[in-house]
Parts: sequence; C-alpha cells; structure tokens
Amino acid sequence: YFSISRVNLDWGFPIPEDPQHTIYVWFDALLGYVTALLDPDSEPTLENALKKWWPINLHLIGKDILRFHAVYWPAMLMSAYLPIPDRVFGHGFLTKDGQKMGKTLGNTLDPVELVNCYGADAVRYYFLKEIEFGRDGDFNKTRFIDTVNADLAKSLGNLLNRTLGMTNKYCQAHVPNITASDIPADHPLKFISLELGERVASSYQSLAFSEACREILALVRASNKFIDDQAPWSLYKEGKQQAVEEVLYSILESVRLAAYLLSPVIPNISTDIYQQLGFTIDFNNQTMIETLTYDTHSLWGILPPNQKLNKPKPVFVPLEQE
Repeated sequence: YFSISRVNLDWGFPIPEDPQHTIYVWFDALLGYVTALLDPDSEPTLENALKKWWPINLHLIGKDILRFHAVYWPAMLMSAYLPIPDRVFGHGFLTKDGQKMGKTLGNTLDPVELVNCYGADAVRYYFLKEIEFGRDGDFNKTRFIDTVNADLAKSLGNLLNRTLGMTNKYCQAHVPNITASDIPADHPLKFISLELGERVASSYQSLAFSEACREILALVRASNKFIDDQAPWSLYKEGKQQAVEEVLYSILESVRLAAYLLSPVIPNISTDIYQQLGFTIDFNNQTMIETLTYDTHSLWGILPPNQKLNKPKPVFVPLEQE
C-alpha cells in the first residue's frame, strides 16, 4: 500500500471526500499511461483505452524513476485487476559533448530537429548502435556524422552500389543464376551468416540493439573485404563467368540479409536496398512486413536466381561536417 494523496498543497486535483487533500502527483501522472492509449475520437472509457494496446510486454523508463514504475505503477494496476508489464527496463542518461544537457546551458537536443536535418534512419541507427541500451551515452555531432557515413554510406551503401554496377555489367542486370546450394558451406560469407539471424533476433529481444548492429555490420565489412579479395572484374576478364556469378550472388545475398536484419533500425534504407534487389517491399508498411516471415528472410540464400535488378542509386547520401 502507498498513500495516493498529499495534504496542504495549493495545486493538484482535490480529493472529493476531503478537499484539503490532493491527488499525489505520481498517482495522477502514472494514469497517463492508460489515458494516452485512447484514440482521439473514442469514448473515454477504460475498456476503449486498453483494448488495442494492453497488456504490454515492455515498459521503458529512465533509470532515475525506477521506484515509481517498478513499485507504485504495478501496485496500481494490480489493485485494478489489470495485467502488469512483463518487463521494466531503465535506460541510461544522455549527455551532449560530454556535458549534462539543460536549458541553462542551452545544449539540449531536439529530436525532431535532428530527424528533420539528418533523417530518421541515421538518428535511430546512431543511438541504437553507438549507445549500449541501458547505459549512459553521449551525442557528439562529429562522431555522429562519422559513424553513419562510415557504416551506412561507405560500408553498406557503397557495397550495394558497386556490386549492382558489376552485376548490371556482367549479368545483364539480373541476379546471377546461382542458388545457395551452389555455394559451399565453408564460403566465408555463408559461414558468417549461418546463425546470424538467430543471434540478431536474440539481441533484439534482449534489447541489445548495439550488439545486433555490430553483428550485422561484421557481415557487411566481411563482404567488402570479400569483393576486394576476389576481384570479380579480374575474373570476368579471365573468362571465369561462373566464378564471377558466385562472387556477385554471395555479396548481393549478404547485402539483402544485412538490410533485412537492420530493417527495424533503418527501415527506409532497407526498403531502398530490397527494391534495388528487385523486391517490392516497404519496411514501413506493417501489412507488407507481415508477409516476410523472419524464419525465411533471416536466412542466407533466398535471393531468387535471375530476378531482375533495378538501377543502383545511393541508399544513404554521406552527411557533411559543418
């Protein structure tokens, strides 16, 4: 039990039975988690508030307000005979350029301004990849731009662009006539990818987003090294068409897999990649996403042979340092 009222305060909602008492601010505030679920045009009833989103599997909070969300809020829900969240996760604090943010210092971050300036994918990727979920993190504009340029433009985007360019030239803009069974199990990219989907799914489920991103980027970097080592342009000049097609297929498929596994983080970029690979997919469309079963698309080797590819274009334009 805990007291839900306070006495002799000149603000707050008065208790009907005793106007000298007002509703405890945290009791009032926590109820906002329910009222916020109401659709604007719905009748304001508890049933309408809960029917779409309750119960919830995760309650994400700041780490300094754990008592209110891990003690008071569950007690309130239990007293109303409502299911409590499966999990409460306290995230860390965010600083800017190594300093605590505040209005006095004038160094606050406006998330809307960040997204408008750099795009949602870049902002989401930086915070989820560079800051381990649950720990304190820091935002620095130079580091932010360097990170997204290196990972999204140079590593992932450039890999897709150059591979599609060669596929257009050497395979008439179609996926090479290769299947996963044609690629040996000890192939470096296939080997890396064998259990990658399972590891990434486990990381996402445990909110280890930075770990998931690092696992996926390891495949992208290995793919960049593989194309440089194999030099399909030289194989083509030597008349080794089968070898060329095996190299290009394995890289295109690795890019597809990386795009799929990163789609919760960079849905716009993943959509562009999938569409350039010949799929009609929009990772921002929930109905369309549900047609892509994770058990299938998280595997390496599902890129259809001979599928028509689209013209390559940059999926992420590098950001400029000011």
